Amino acid sequence: MLPLLNQRLAAPLRQGELHFLEGRTVSITVAELPWALKLGLDNGTLWLDWADEGVDARMTGDARALLKMASGSADGDALFFQRRLAMEGDTELAMELKSLLGRYPLLPTPPFSLPGLTGR
Repeated sequence: MLPLLNQRLAAPLRQGELHFLEGRTVSITVAELPWALKLGLDNGTLWLDWADEGVDARMTGDARALLKMASGSADGDALFFQRRLAMEGDTELAMELKSLLGRYPLLPTPPFSLPGLTGR
């Protein structure tokens, strides 16, 4: 996962668009899984670890919603207002990360339709 983040976010990292994350952490939880990851930025370097209670913000969504957001096929704001994406803690930090992922999808859009990803 970290190589993917470094590849897809290299340009915005160089341009300073991830400065909001410096020294802070956001956990990302797929609701269907029993564990979460936390993402942080220290000295301009992205890192991932298993999430613990000591995070600044939390972003939680169902697998389909997070996959759609990661591929850019769904708007994070729409997912939030549909209650398919939740944010806790420093919600401003989580919203900045959500907005960044909206501008720079992590996954390329597949050249085919994925069953179950077109509807809710």
